[in-house]
Amino acid sequence: MHQVALIHNPRSRLNRRLAVHLPSGLLSASPTTEGELFASLAEYAHREVDLLMVSGGDGTLRDVVTLLPRAYGDVPLPAIALLAAGNANLVASDVGACRSQRDALSRLSDAAAQGRWRRDELRHPIAVQRRGEQPVLGFFMGAGALNRATRYNHDHVRSDGGLSVAITIAVSMWRAVRGVGDWAAGDWMSISADGAVAREGKRFLFLASSLQSLMLGLWPFWGSGGPMRYLDIDAYPEKLGRSLLPLVRGRPTPAMLESSYHSSGASRILLKTQGPMIIDGEPFAAADGEFLLSPGPALRFVSP
Repeated sequence: MHQVALIHNPRSRLNRRLAVHLPSGLLSASPTTEGELFASLAEYAHREVDLLMVSGGDGTLRDVVTLLPRAYGDVPLPAIALLAAGNANLVASDVGACRSQRDALSRLSDAAAQGRWRRDELRHPIAVQRRGEQPVLGFFMGAGALNRATRYNHDHVRSDGGLSVAITIAVSMWRAVRGVGDWAAGDWMSISADGAVAREGKRFLFLASSLQSLMLGLWPFWGSGGPMRYLDIDAYPEKLGRSLLPLVRGRPTPAMLESSYHSSGASRILLKTQGPMIIDGEPFAAADGEFLLSPGPALRFVSP
């Protein structure tokens, strides 16, 4: 029998509209600060919670998995069941989730009691570590155009889910192709994968992910290598308009491979940047600096 508990983010976009029914006796917490979240997770570890429901978006999950290894210590990490209640819900689209409905928690509790899961997946988040600081664990991150796109989404897009992502990508790429403002200018970065000579200079876009799929059929990665996939595009990329379709499908043309577009897999990435970095949809505090990206602990995701 699973010991089940819930972390609920009432500020997530869908949770603000929906009063989720809590099953009788379910351990639950709605922390609003990092300290409250850590205390809740430490209490769950003490109670040997082995199935953690997370109701929120990608940012909520990032905060939970970042603190989870420290809160649990030597206690085995719990399996995670997602209630997708955020905006993009990228992780949920990859590993599976329960739709955020009023009876969602009851359905998850029933599945846990029966030990029946439609999906059971393992993923390693990416640990992003700045020297002398604790790592942040996330699943999709980047800099350059992703920062501009994230700001545009937060300021102007009011739709949810796939539509929100589609609008943001369309506007971002249109502005970059048309040369609007600084959208194609990028930020200065230095990127070294697995000890290779660093690529330095203005980068239009840097992305890294440990997911195995993205929503809307997007997959802007190619090449082989380690468990983290990454994309690195020079600033003012050549023939960006013609390259968009093969880029988002992960099928670069020979001309792209010979010019501005670079992608592969890696086990270790050293990133230096003078601009903000986005981790799972939100800016990372103290964004500029030097960061080491490496695989985090294995996490098990289950969905009914």
